[in-house]
Amino acid sequence: MKRIVIVFYIVVVVVMAAATIVENRYGAEFVAVNIYGAWWFIALWALLATAGIVYFIRRKVRRLSVMMLHLSFIIILFGALLTHLTAIRGVIPLRKGIPTNQYLTRDMCLHQLPFTLCLEDFEIKYYEGSDAPSDYLSRITIDGESFTISMNQIASHSGIRLYQMDYDADLQGSILAMNSDPWGIPSTYCGYALLFVSLLWMLVDPFGKFRQQIALLRKRRFPFLLFVIPLSAGFALLLWHFLGKYSEANHPLPVLNSSLLPIHVSVIILAYFLLLLCFVTSFVALFWTKKRQGLRVLSQFMLYPALTFLGYGIFIGAIWANLSWGTYWSWDPKETWALITLMIYAVPAHKSFSNQHYKHRAFFFYHLYMVLAFLAILMTYFGVNYFLGGMHSYA
Repeated sequence: MKRIVIVFYIVVVVVMAAATIVENRYGAEFVAVNIYGAWWFIALWALLATAGIVYFIRRKVRRLSVMMLHLSFIIILFGALLTHLTAIRGVIPLRKGIPTNQYLTRDMCLHQLPFTLCLEDFEIKYYEGSDAPSDYLSRITIDGESFTISMNQIASHSGIRLYQMDYDADLQGSILAMNSDPWGIPSTYCGYALLFVSLLWMLVDPFGKFRQQIALLRKRRFPFLLFVIPLSAGFALLLWHFLGKYSEANHPLPVLNSSLLPIHVSVIILAYFLLLLCFVTSFVALFWTKKRQGLRVLSQFMLYPALTFLGYGIFIGAIWANLSWGTYWSWDPKETWALITLMIYAVPAHKSFSNQHYKHRAFFFYHLYMVLAFLAILMTYFGVNYFLGGMHSYA
């Protein structure tokens, strides 16, 4: 069963990576229909989840923190399935002063809304002293009740959420996205909440592997203070650099004007910075044979919090996307590669990865894997930005 799980795991990662390349050539609509929305892709995830559950039960895992963590992924996948099967999405083109009670689906069919809405005014806000847009505002009425919709502010009525999507060139019209997902979003958010708690629990669990690595480092009298100081300084410099890119002085895109930006960026950057240190540590270990075991302990000591912060970053980004674009997961290349990175680095975090008979060989392969895994981070940031594009290509 373990081999079956590994095969499905690898196939899922390879398919997602290939899909981002296909999207670059054929477009987002093509992969949304033929890959991400295809029955076989959903079945592939279902088979992976089923095989994982069976393997988990057979191993008789009893640690509650580990059980909660893996249960959170099952709930998230179940929520995604509910969204795929039950969510209703569409587009509402509006012209100023003209009421409508219809929306347009992806297949260009008109459907009725349970209410009537009308665009009263549309406005583009600009950064002071600049012609760079800072926000787009649609002021509408829904059955006589007033709402203002902007890039990070939605309107909700009768179980339907409305988002700012686009506007007409003459500024007399606005295009809203609509989304009704009463089952998928609550289920997925429940999975996110469980993931948030369980990832933190894995770090503080006295019987967890992270605490074991700390104990091993203490036995070797590892200088934690000398390690934390340069780590904090390096992280602060990276955070200052990235947040500076999105400061108001640099006129970021309107969607970036959100209070979630500094949280999302800082958490993701901290995760990537820790994984960078894992890469450096493992790269050195490949050539410093005598210190491979000790460097592996140090690498794993950084790996577990890195995975925690990466999971938090993806979780926060999904909430932000749901508030801005009406969907918590759109299979954008940056999102997809962030998930791929998480899945790749989750492998060495499992105990079975290191339970080999030949310890010295196991140490070598661990460090080699960590060096090669860093390619996923390079692809997530540089590859997506410069080659694949997508909604996150500005990041």
